[in-house]
Amino acid sequence: MLKKIASAINGSDANGLKSVLYRRGTKRFIHRQLLVRLIVAAAIISVFLAAMVFLFEYRRLGSLVNNRAAEVVANFNSQLQQLDHGIDENREEIQQELKMLLIAGKSRPLAGQLIYSSIYDLDGRLIASETDGGHVGVESFTELVKSIEPKIPVRRQSFRRIKGTPYLHLSFPLYDKTGKQAAFIEGIFEVSAKARQEVTGRIAKSLFGAIGIVLLTTMILYPVISRLISQLTILAGNLVESNIETLRVIGSAIAKRDSDTDSHNYRVTIYSVELAERIGLHPDIIQGLIKGAFLHDVGKIGISDRILLKPARLSSEEFAAMKLHVQHGVDIVKQSGWLKDAVNVVGYHHEKFAGDGYPTGLKGHEIPVNARIFAIADVFDALTSTRPYKERLSFKQSMEILNRDSGTHFDPLFLDRFNEIAKVLYEKYAHGSDQVLYEKMEAIIFKYFSKEYRYGGQ
Repeated sequence: MLKKIASAINGSDANGLKSVLYRRGTKRFIHRQLLVRLIVAAAIISVFLAAMVFLFEYRRLGSLVNNRAAEVVANFNSQLQQLDHGIDENREEIQQELKMLLIAGKSRPLAGQLIYSSIYDLDGRLIASETDGGHVGVESFTELVKSIEPKIPVRRQSFRRIKGTPYLHLSFPLYDKTGKQAAFIEGIFEVSAKARQEVTGRIAKSLFGAIGIVLLTTMILYPVISRLISQLTILAGNLVESNIETLRVIGSAIAKRDSDTDSHNYRVTIYSVELAERIGLHPDIIQGLIKGAFLHDVGKIGISDRILLKPARLSSEEFAAMKLHVQHGVDIVKQSGWLKDAVNVVGYHHEKFAGDGYPTGLKGHEIPVNARIFAIADVFDALTSTRPYKERLSFKQSMEILNRDSGTHFDPLFLDRFNEIAKVLYEKYAHGSDQVLYEKMEAIIFKYFSKEYRYGGQ
């Protein structure tokens, strides 16, 4: 089996085998990413639900205590209204009533007990206060009492927590015999351990129920989403393969019309990619370089055979017509969204660093980086290849011509990097067989376009 795989990789089935192996890896990658995202989503939803349940239960507890306290305060207020004098003039009686209020709360605990109560006049002056004996002198409780800021309320409640124990701060207005507000009462209610346990139990039940629903939903959705994404991945992979095959076919058609083989397109693409990697170009930019290198002369479709296939040098009029192939090429590739990043090579590979190139006369770093890279690769291949109007030059002669045009035709920095790899490229590919060039191109395409199988293109 291993021998068959090795044979396939080295043979004509390499592309198909790579595609199959990659898609298997891609499927595992997608399933893993999907599962992770579903788990994270379930965790986030669970935390959110926990917070909502916690808030709901404590609000429910607060409302229960507040409503019961309102009834107690109403009875307390009725007793105060029976005093002979106003609230402010019966401090001793009020103090006694507050004490009885706390004692009554102990005898009939409702999810806890009232441990502190105080009465203030409408100016915020303290009239009377009473504290449960078990909390007198407790530092944390004293700080809680001090934190109370008397305000004339309509009716309010708020939770406060000290050392893990929740307290409910309550405020109610007090009225005189005429029904006019004469004072207000503040109270601190300590939530009992039993009540906290009941609330915690309800929260846990609600939370586990919610988590169960989320997990069940996740388990139901996972295979469905996974299957859909797998199908989408296959379709996306087929689309990318079709785009690349179309790229090959168009490039090959142009090469055939130019009395050449695919070898020129392969070589200039290989040289360009090797130089781009030497420079450290980002893979996404190299994608556009590969597309542009394959289609750099696609505009020659619009040039007549009389000019395109002329064995001698072109006249000035013929050369002017030949230069139109750049605009023809741009018009062709810009119609495709997938080929939009090829425009930088197709439209500007005849520009020169000094600014005397065509079609727009850009200079220096105005020229797109892919065009500056490709210009070196294209001229190097032209010099080291046989053309209808010239014989190929030696490696030494070719490099002398390139270096002579450093800073005028070519970006000097890029040309310096090319000098570092040119000899190896020349020996491996300048006169390499079609099979060698093909296999190298397969490796390049797989390296730079395999990401599109996973993500479905750019």
